[in-house]
Amino acid sequence: MNQLAIAARRVLSIDVFRGITIFTMVFVNELAGVQNVPGWMKHLAADVDGMTFVDLVFPAFLFIVGMSVPFATAARLKKGEDLRQIFGHVLIRSLSLIIIGVFMVNTIGGYDESAMVLPIHLWVLLMYAAVLLIWCHYPKHWPRAATLAPKLVGATLLLVLWYLYRGNSGQGMTTQWWGILGLIGWAYLMACIVYLLALKVSHAYGHLAFLLLAAAALLGLFFAFDSLQADSGSALAVLIENNRNNTHAAIVLAGCALSTVFYNDTLAGNKARNATLFVALSGVLALLCWQVSPISKIWATPSWGLFSVFFCSLIFAVTYYWVDVRGHTRWCQFFAPAAANPLLVYIIPYILIAAFGLAGLSYRPQLFDAGAAGIAWSLAFSVVIMWIGALVSKMGVKLKL
Repeated sequence: MNQLAIAARRVLSIDVFRGITIFTMVFVNELAGVQNVPGWMKHLAADVDGMTFVDLVFPAFLFIVGMSVPFATAARLKKGEDLRQIFGHVLIRSLSLIIIGVFMVNTIGGYDESAMVLPIHLWVLLMYAAVLLIWCHYPKHWPRAATLAPKLVGATLLLVLWYLYRGNSGQGMTTQWWGILGLIGWAYLMACIVYLLALKVSHAYGHLAFLLLAAAALLGLFFAFDSLQADSGSALAVLIENNRNNTHAAIVLAGCALSTVFYNDTLAGNKARNATLFVALSGVLALLCWQVSPISKIWATPSWGLFSVFFCSLIFAVTYYWVDVRGHTRWCQFFAPAAANPLLVYIIPYILIAAFGLAGLSYRPQLFDAGAAGIAWSLAFSVVIMWIGALVSKMGVKLKL
């Protein structure tokens, strides 16, 4: 097991990459509501063979989740936890992401406000209040009862909101899709199962090979399920419907592999060589896969997944060189709050929009609904969200799953 050693620590270049990704995610989410902007600043349609930088944001987050897994696992092993305890933590964290993701999806569409007891904006604000109560990081010196009480209040509030929700057809909440956080939750769970199994391989190179082969196998599963048909409601139909989870988990595993290549004591001898090989290999595989699989973020095709791995590994390699090798770190402070508190920064825009909606106000003036003005607004909006995230973090509010 010592050949698999990765020090339990924070890595500045990974934090910076995470912070940049969160900032970009806030920017593109806001830009999605702006008209008359260049096509390369929007998601491409599912049937268009290609991707924009916008289509790279979500897989970048998956990739960073994967890069963090070896360090988080090392930290828990250092505390004396066994693999079963670590898996229990992974399971709770995954379920938390899935629950929040499903609730968020149902706030975006599919609801019938006229049939609900509460206005949808108030429902949304209460939902995020419950999320904060349940998953907020409370001071360690607080007694157990003081931390358990708000969590129970939050869980009760979520159940009440679930009961009060009404959909367009009179139904309650549904998994219209898992939402961004839900998809991350499923991919994280699948990849962590593989990573924990890979720890059984005692040799560093065998461990790395296990991760890479598992990622390839998941992409192979995508092709296998994509060619199948099944009766609606059957177990096979469910697997086919959630086929994109295989690609998402493969991206997470690629992130695990890159951290292993960079920071494993046995493998991390020549980082420049390792980074070059990893980037080049992922690029070649992406080009080869593109010959048989169109690029589509919506469908989560293997070629999109491999190109995402290529670009993410390239971006991280450049970030690592600039930050960790050259020591240019002053600019990193802007991204620090999002890196340390990413989930909170991610949900702040939704909280603000719901608050403005409840007050009957439009948070974005009509002047900024289109064109260059809309792009400038989206950029400024993202900066403000980062500042708010920094302020709230300094106040001690932190979401920790």
